[in-house]
Amino acid sequence: MAAVGSLKVFAIAGRTDSAGTAQVDTDWEELRLLVGTLLRPGLLPNALDQTPNSSGFNVRQNTGADMNVKIGSGTTQRDAYVLRGGVAGQGSYILRLDSAGLVVSVPATDAALPARYGVFAWIDDAAYAGTAARAYAGISCLRGAPNASPVTPTASAVWSASVLLWEFQLPALATAVTNVILDSATSFDRRTSADLLPQNVLESQVFN
Repeated sequence: MAAVGSLKVFAIAGRTDSAGTAQVDTDWEELRLLVGTLLRPGLLPNALDQTPNSSGFNVRQNTGADMNVKIGSGTTQRDAYVLRGGVAGQGSYILRLDSAGLVVSVPATDAALPARYGVFAWIDDAAYAGTAARAYAGISCLRGAPNASPVTPTASAVWSASVLLWEFQLPALATAVTNVILDSATSFDRRTSADLLPQNVLESQVFN
């Protein structure tokens, strides 16, 4: 078919089989990789109205203050985050929080020493050393080794990709995670909020 008005397609998503023969359909892996190339890792705008959402995947104290934290801006389906995989060819995953406030448990404190904690968003994808039958996402809080000078825990080795959203410190025998702790000098917001707009825009090209 001839081009209409000199407008030509810039790119078409497609795939080949093991023999290199072009196939007419696309799979979900291809669609994920295609979309992931358009966006920087980090927070995305409000998924409902595309306004900046600096409170997306925010980590705050649970209602009543206990050994849990609440994740999210407080609006269902508003929060979105681009998480980039670390394996060659893995690309990025777009996470959306469907809960108005996801409650995540915090591991118990040590009886004698302080410890640092990390809240991670993660991907388990069998195609990239994961254990799940298909790719899925989660958010977990990990505790680092108790120590007089504690350090933030590293991501679990079983995760296919992960990002640290927040880190904080609890003293020995602490029984609650409060906003005072999460906003203290030993707590750090690790979310990326500077990348609220697409890095690249896939555009059609006009040829004269």
